[in-house]
Amino acid sequence: MKKSMYVRSNTPNGWLVSLFLLAIISQTVGLLADETASQQSSDWFVPKIIENPEVKELDKEGAGILYQVGDLRLCVLKGSYYDMGLQHGRMLAQNIHHVFKTGYIKKALWERGYTPEYAYAQSARMVKHIPERFLEEARGVIDGLKKAGITDISLEELLLGTTVAEILHFPPDSPPESGKGFSPDSPEVHAVSKTDLSSVPQCTNFAFWGKWTEDGRILHARNLDWSCKRDAQDDAVIFVYHPTDGVKPYMLMGWAGGLGSLTGMNAHHISVGQATLPNSNSTFDGRPCFITVRLILEQDTLEKAVDIVLQGPEATGWNYTIADAKINSARSIESDPIIKNVYGPNDPKENDETKHYGLPDMIRRTNHPVSKEGLVALAKRVGPLIKPPIHVQTWEQFQLVLFLFTHHNTYDRYDWLGKQFQSQEGKGPITVQTALEWLANGPVHNPETLHSCVFDPKNLIVYASVAGNNPVVTASHCPYTKIDMKQWF
Repeated sequence: MKKSMYVRSNTPNGWLVSLFLLAIISQTVGLLADETASQQSSDWFVPKIIENPEVKELDKEGAGILYQVGDLRLCVLKGSYYDMGLQHGRMLAQNIHHVFKTGYIKKALWERGYTPEYAYAQSARMVKHIPERFLEEARGVIDGLKKAGITDISLEELLLGTTVAEILHFPPDSPPESGKGFSPDSPEVHAVSKTDLSSVPQCTNFAFWGKWTEDGRILHARNLDWSCKRDAQDDAVIFVYHPTDGVKPYMLMGWAGGLGSLTGMNAHHISVGQATLPNSNSTFDGRPCFITVRLILEQDTLEKAVDIVLQGPEATGWNYTIADAKINSARSIESDPIIKNVYGPNDPKENDETKHYGLPDMIRRTNHPVSKEGLVALAKRVGPLIKPPIHVQTWEQFQLVLFLFTHHNTYDRYDWLGKQFQSQEGKGPITVQTALEWLANGPVHNPETLHSCVFDPKNLIVYASVAGNNPVVTASHCPYTKIDMKQWF
C-alpha cells in the first residue's frame, strides 16, 4: 500500500519527522540550485539581435501576403474572417498539413497514447466557447487548404490545433475530472520523474517601466517553454490580422493551422503573454487560451483586456501578463474557472504571508499562483504527484508544506527575477538587451523554449526568436529578429 501524507492540525510525531526530513531535502535542493545559478553566471549567455532583417515576399492570396523576415515567417491576413482563413489555409497549406499529419499533432497526441475519439470529444467541449467569427475563419482555412490541393484535413481536426494546449495539460485520455496530473508537474506530459518536479520550467513573463527603463517606457519579456522535440518550431508563423469589422490590427506569434496563440501585441500598444497555472478547478467546458489571447488583443485598453479574462469562461488555469504602453502599466491575472485575481505593480496582495514580494513599476509571473486560495488549489493538484503524496485542503494545512513549493523551479524563477531587478537598482536602465539576457540565463533559461520575445509596445516593436530544430536550439539562445510592426499594422 502506498503511503501518503495528510496534513492535519493535530500532526502526529511521525508526520513531524517526515516534514523535518523533507525540509532538509528541500533546503539541500535550494543550496544546489544556488550553486547552479552561480555556475551559470560564469557562463552568461548573451543573445544576439538581428537589427535589420532581410524581408522577402514568398506568396500572395487575395489581400494576404506571406513574407520571410530574417529567419521568421510573417503572414499578413486581411479581410473578413472567412477571407483571412482562406488566405491562411492556401498560403500555409504545406505547413498546416505537416502540423496535423506528420508533425506536432501526430507526435504530441497520437504517438503518445491520446486516442482520436478522446481528443476530438474533449476539443468539442471547448469549441462550443469559440466565437462564431473564428469558426467562420476556420471554415475559410479548410477551403484554403482545398484550393491548395489538400483535402484530408477536416474542420474537426483543424480545430484541435486551437484546443491542443489544454488537452496536453493532462495525461492521455484523462480529462481534468479524472484528477490525474497537470502541467507543468505531470510526468506523463513532460517525461520527468515524479521525484524530480523541480526540473520542469514552464513559461516566464515580466513587464517593467518607469524607474527601470531609460525613458520610462514599458517593456514586456516572455519565454514560451514547451516541448521543442515535436517539431512545432518548424511551422511557427507570426500572424498579422487586419479584420474588416473595426478591430485594429494585431499580431500573434503562433503556428500554421491555429486560430490563435499564446503571445501577441496589438496596434493599441497592448501586449500579452501567459503561463500555465496548475490548479484543481480545471475543466474542458470553457474557452481555449488561444482564443482568450486573441480576444485580449482585440481590446483598446488594459481594463478591457483584463475584463476578457475575468468574464471567462476559462477552461484550465493560466497566469496572464498584459501590458499597456498607453498608460505605462501592466497587470497579471491569476485565472482558472473559479479563481480570478488581478495584480498590479508592488501589489500589497503579493506579500510575505505566501513568501512573495511585489516591486514598484514591474510585475513578473511564472507557473504558480500568489493568492492563498490559488496555492491551495495548486497543492490539491500537484501534492498527490509528490513522493510521498501530500494531501492539502486548507490554507492552514498548506502553510506546513509551503517550503516545498518555494523550492520548486517556478518559485526559483519568480524569486531570481525579483533579485535581478533589486540588484539593478541605481545601476542604470534595464534595456531590451538586459531583458533578453534574463530570458536566456539563470533558472529562467530552459533548454526547450519554443519561442521567446521582448515587446516594446510603445514603439510597436517586437524582438522575436523561435527555437531551432535538427538539432534543437532553445529559442532564447537563437538570434532575436527585431521587427517594427508599424509597417505591418
